[in-house]
Amino acid sequence: MKSRTTTKRISKRIPRTQQKTKLLSKKIIATGFFLVLFFVAIIILYLAGKKESLSPDQNFIVTVNPIKKTIADDRFEPENKDAQLAREISMKVYEILSDNISSVASLANPSIKHIRVQPGMRKEEIADILAKKLNWDAKAENIFLTTRSVVALDDIKFTEGYYFPTGYSFEKNTPPEKVAEVMISEFKEEIADKFASSTKSIISIETALKIASIIERESNGTRDMRLISGIIWNRIFNGMSLDIDATLQYAKGSEKNGWWPKVLSEDKYIESPYNTYQNKGLPPSPISSPSMAAIQAALNPKKTECLFYLHDKRRNIHCSVTYQEHVKNINRYY
Repeated sequence: MKSRTTTKRISKRIPRTQQKTKLLSKKIIATGFFLVLFFVAIIILYLAGKKESLSPDQNFIVTVNPIKKTIADDRFEPENKDAQLAREISMKVYEILSDNISSVASLANPSIKHIRVQPGMRKEEIADILAKKLNWDAKAENIFLTTRSVVALDDIKFTEGYYFPTGYSFEKNTPPEKVAEVMISEFKEEIADKFASSTKSIISIETALKIASIIERESNGTRDMRLISGIIWNRIFNGMSLDIDATLQYAKGSEKNGWWPKVLSEDKYIESPYNTYQNKGLPPSPISSPSMAAIQAALNPKKTECLFYLHDKRRNIHCSVTYQEHVKNINRYY
């Protein structure tokens, strides 16, 4: 019978201070790595011309006139498809790296929470993210959602469409009123202050946001935005209902069924002021938080004769002048 031998293991305990030093070194290296990538992304953004925000002294250009029902010849110079694709990719890289840097920074200061509001989100989605990150209860979340009567800045109503999509940093347990104040200040600086009096006399901020929020939800990236804007304006000029599926999604969205549920044929008969199949004109409010690109598209639509559009299964857009042509496109691509 074989005898069992036991081997005594000698473990070397690393001093706690040494462990902390190693952990800190790893954090510094990781932060440095992401910082390098971050600055590379900024250079890519610059070369691709993706920086969406306007300079402090630059106002929005507007080439559509709702009163005269006209769209000016293209003074808003479009990019070619390759340039637009480069911009979209570089912006995604920028956002990913920015979020990674924020995550690393959170390790050093866990009380600071970094939140990114994505273009196209509705207010409930934003409130849900904030509640999870900032440790809000249901009451605090509701205050944020209904804070339009609490926070007012230069007659700007803080409601759907005014939650400017960008990155934010807040301390954990920051009250909803404070968060609302920061977000509306960001909106004022990036959007409201860029609406000159001459622009407001043609298109109000509210109207621009309504159209931009629809464009944000309906488009497949910036490449489609100005064309969709042109079609929306054409339908408005012709007194047609907009027939926008995204507004149906907004009308039927819920926490239970999802905030952007699939649209069914019967949804066109939903009783809601947001049903643009049943109600002519724009919805009562924006339906999402639009990006700077979507707002620029709303103010500078592409001049087109099209009144209808659809996206095929590859998300390529196809527009048509008549309903008969639109039906042909439906049969062709679906």
